[in-house]
Amino acid sequence: MTTRLIVVEDHALVVEGLRAALGRQPQVEVVGVAGTLAVGRALLRDTAADVVLLDLRLPDGSGIELLRECRGRDDAPAFLILSSFTSPEYTSTAVALGASGFLLKTAPTDDVLAAVAAIAAGGLAFTPEQLKVSRNAAWGPLTAREHEVLDGVVRGRSNDEISVDLCLSKKTVEAYITRLLARYGLMTRTELAVHAERSGVLDLPSRNAGPARR
Repeated sequence: MTTRLIVVEDHALVVEGLRAALGRQPQVEVVGVAGTLAVGRALLRDTAADVVLLDLRLPDGSGIELLRECRGRDDAPAFLILSSFTSPEYTSTAVALGASGFLLKTAPTDDVLAAVAAIAAGGLAFTPEQLKVSRNAAWGPLTAREHEVLDGVVRGRSNDEISVDLCLSKKTVEAYITRLLARYGLMTRTELAVHAERSGVLDLPSRNAGPARR
């Protein structure tokens, strides 16, 4: 039985490498390739597929949105996440939102093929370590306001500037940053900015928590 596959990935070299490797497998048919969230959404709406290889960082949004939109659909394909990040937040998010596997983009081709085969057969492609990390991370999304404050820190905005940008008091901004530092076990704004960049946490979905105190 042929596995129908969609690739949602914006890096051309990764896409070409995957297509070349998968094209040599008679049991796999690549039925669509998307480099953006919008094209991926259209493909998933109009093209039947068994497995989707999904990048979480896309030019126009997060691949997480596709995971969310497909949850609960009777005809939903299985998702194999391909990422440059191995942070606990990423693996925990993938598990929490119903992905069937998680691989680094640098994974050997044989590992990708094995994961696709396992998922197409109804199995999972998470390592025991990934599942352990995911359970320990107990992922919970940032609130929309936490996301905005953290984005300001990453962009090098001062507390005063973030206060003006978000129409919050400086004291409230400082409280948000203190909580973010505690959440990630960090000491300084620089460490917080570096962690956000390396972990890709700003690409993960946030949740609304109502209006913030000013």
